[in-house]
Amino acid sequence: MKEEEVKLAAPSEKLVLVVDDDELVRSLLERTLRTEGFSVIMSINGLDAGARMQNQAPDLIVTDLMMPGQGGYEFLRNLQSSDNSRIPVFVVTGMTLDESTIQMIRQEANVVEFISKPIKMAQFLAALHRHLKTAPSISPRNRGINERAGGF
Repeated sequence: MKEEEVKLAAPSEKLVLVVDDDELVRSLLERTLRTEGFSVIMSINGLDAGARMQNQAPDLIVTDLMMPGQGGYEFLRNLQSSDNSRIPVFVVTGMTLDESTIQMIRQEANVVEFISKPIKMAQFLAALHRHLKTAPSISPRNRGINERAGGF
């Protein structure tokens, strides 16, 4: 029996929603994701993200936990009770959390990754490609950015 080859999508076919109140983090993630070839929309909190998702359903969400307005916890809860409950979510936080809190967050149905800041960009992008089933960019420009990005 022949193994079926998995067809990977181009990153340009995928839309990533980044939700973070920190302008620097949003900017760095946006630049990194766009350089990797993804389409990106940005939000400053859960309320803004929910409004943007009315017009465009992302393929994956990257969200911080602590934000003004509607934070990441509330945003995750609202996702669970909406048509967007199956969208995979990466939770990114600079907060120091105890293991039981981390496990509680990971148990949310659509949370597929829990990432502590500073973000290790190579690992972040590898996880993103894995969950979205996309082919990583191999252009020299992107490879250099990925190697230098380290973390933030």
